Amino acid sequence: MLGRSLKMAFWIFHDHLGALLIANLIWATAVAIPIGIALPPLFAGDLELGIVLGIPAVYLSLFLLNPVLGVGIAHMIKTAIDTRDAGIGDFFAGVRLYGFRAAALGLCYAIAALALGTSAWFYAAKLQSTYPLIGYGISALAVWLLALVGLTAQFTLPALVQRKAGTFATLRLTALLVLANPGLCIGIAVQCLMITIVVAVLLPLFFAGYGAAFLCIPSAAYELLARKYAVGGLAASPVDDASDDYLNRGLKDLLFPWKQ
Repeated sequence: MLGRSLKMAFWIFHDHLGALLIANLIWATAVAIPIGIALPPLFAGDLELGIVLGIPAVYLSLFLLNPVLGVGIAHMIKTAIDTRDAGIGDFFAGVRLYGFRAAALGLCYAIAALALGTSAWFYAAKLQSTYPLIGYGISALAVWLLALVGLTAQFTLPALVQRKAGTFATLRLTALLVLANPGLCIGIAVQCLMITIVVAVLLPLFFAGYGAAFLCIPSAAYELLARKYAVGGLAASPVDDASDDYLNRGLKDLLFPWKQ
């Protein structure tokens, strides 16, 4: 399923490149501004001011603006899957429809990341001299849970726009999907990590299309999982695999699009 997910993601990105790049530019600019405001004091050597500005900036950037605007892109991708026609209006519609729930999801992930990240360090360090096995065991559990949280995070926005469920129902669904499909979810995470590494090296790609490309992959994977579990109650698109041109195009369609 990983290969089919990547294939679908590629053709979604290819077919709707213009609108996705515009939406990505809006997302990237909004996410970058808070970090850009917090960095100058650090570069100037003012550590205290940098921390005071940095902590709210990280939250505002990664856990508020990122999901609120990212859900607009996820909605665009879902519309592209269902109708083969998605535009920038779908981006703003997604933000309007799901923005508050996306912000609530961001808050949940911020709390989880802080609690689990702190626990991973605290118990190993504080219990090292008295109960090292217990301390390392709790820290290892915190690291494992942090990895699980990270794997679920890639599917929360696609799940939100497809199921239209509440915050905790979305979190529960994504956790169940990860536990039931660990290989696929790890594969998706590796692909997204590779995109992130490339963007980190070639920073202009962050504004050129990183967020949209990143979201296309888990959105496509979630769509295929939704079709797989449709009998179990997941809402899938009206398009099935046999009639899905995103899954039935190849290199010839890329090189000779006029021959379709």
